[in-house]
Amino acid sequence: MARVLLRIPLCLLLVAASEANEAELDFKQLDLSGEWYVLIHYKDQRSEDKSITKFKDFAWSIRQTPGLLVWESYPYVLFSDELELIRRHAMLEHLPWEPDEALWQQIRDTLDVSARAVTKKRLRGSVPEGFKSKPPRAGGLGTLTFSRDWDVSFSEAEIRIQVIDSLSGTQGLAGMQEVTVFEIREQVAPDELRGRWQEGSRRGTFRMVRARQRRLVK
Repeated sequence: MARVLLRIPLCLLLVAASEANEAELDFKQLDLSGEWYVLIHYKDQRSEDKSITKFKDFAWSIRQTPGLLVWESYPYVLFSDELELIRRHAMLEHLPWEPDEALWQQIRDTLDVSARAVTKKRLRGSVPEGFKSKPPRAGGLGTLTFSRDWDVSFSEAEIRIQVIDSLSGTQGLAGMQEVTVFEIREQVAPDELRGRWQEGSRRGTFRMVRARQRRLVK
């Protein structure tokens, strides 16, 4: 009996494998626990030059249990003095800075952060129903109140993180809000997630890389 050999292009095999992996991935099964470095590249639709890509970065420390998410945010990630100069220059010049591979390896090993302006939220709920932070108590009449509320929902296709900043307490500021949205849609490695980001007129993509440990430097 003659054998028939089918030659399938490698690119088609890779596409098929990628689609199969995506089909198997269920974000409801993903545990967010860990020390995360978050890097965002974005463009501002209200900027004079809408082609400029800017960046921002920070760290998250997340502990996930069946009924609770404990979420710590560290606005300041620390690098060596030389790298800080390069990073700050890129920020001032509106350049899309990104760590090189050596620095990525360093981040994956140890994430250095500052304790300045750190915030902590406790979100209660569940994966099927979502997790929400408890709103703060309302201030008295005429008292200006700032609140930051978190809402995290899980579906098969994505994890959606909403951070809602609100000002209230006076007639002129009633209802002022800014909503930041993270949509985790890819798991490119066990310790790396990617997705889309939006904050008002600013839109872009983000990358989350999990570190082996977090170190509080100052």
